[in-house]
Amino acid sequence: MRIYTSYFYQIRNFPPNLVPLSTAVWAPKWFKKNNRQYKDSRGVINGIEARIFAPIDSHCLQCTNDMKVTIAGDGCPFKYWYRKQLDELDFCWVWSKFVDLAKRIKEKEGFDPDFALMLHEAPGNICSERSVIQDWFKDNGNPIWEWGYDTMSRDKLITKLKQQTT
Repeated sequence: MRIYTSYFYQIRNFPPNLVPLSTAVWAPKWFKKNNRQYKDSRGVINGIEARIFAPIDSHCLQCTNDMKVTIAGDGCPFKYWYRKQLDELDFCWVWSKFVDLAKRIKEKEGFDPDFALMLHEAPGNICSERSVIQDWFKDNGNPIWEWGYDTMSRDKLITKLKQQTT
């Protein structure tokens, strides 16, 4: 079982064994048809939410939309509070939930799933909580990466973005 980050637009490119899990406060309407899980035309399961990763509403209000603060890394109040939120989670418990879900999917669908934690923003958007999620997994001994971006590490992407804004 592998875990990735990705964004909702990318689901159209997922193989059937990659199960998207929404981390969004508000997922796109199409993600849950009639508030239910479903398989799309390619067999990808849609509609499962990972609510424990959804930012708390009051943290969302901390966003300054200041690109210079965000590029600096630790100056973004939203990312600071979101990391605090994740640090309150017991990583072993969270991991056990992934394992349980993988077992249920294997029993019902007959395949070993990988998971993608879904965000609204594309990987190049540094105002996303993606880096916080990836760092939290890495700091807990289980690094994860962006699905489909295996050839460019997050650090290289951030360096490239910094160069573009200076």
